[in-house]
Amino acid sequence: MTLQPSVALGWRFAEWGSLYYRNAISFFNLKDLRWIGVIDVNAAVLGIHHRELTLELGPSLDVFAVPLCADTWCQREHGLAPALHLGATLSPAPESRLRGRGTVHAAYIPGIAWSGISISIAVEGVYRF
Repeated sequence: MTLQPSVALGWRFAEWGSLYYRNAISFFNLKDLRWIGVIDVNAAVLGIHHRELTLELGPSLDVFAVPLCADTWCQREHGLAPALHLGATLSPAPESRLRGRGTVHAAYIPGIAWSGISISIAVEGVYRF
């Protein structure tokens, strides 16, 4: 479990749809070589709006870190991982600035020493400016 603040910049192109860029950074101890996972999420998202509910879908290119160890030393391998972002946002009323969001984000990490899928599930509070 980690704290993951995010910021999004978007454009509402129609009453039913929007496009936005979302960036989220994970806070954790960068010096701890045992940590495996996604450091930074960069998603291009299509939002489909229906009354108080918005469904979100889009591709992402995430920055990851995995440990790369030999017999005498360890270092951290960094790279880019293709990912998919899915989510839903619910507002108490269309004009409300406060919203609740649930997201699932899945990334394929193609590391040298370790490859696999990273899945994160988040429940978020959202404030719109």
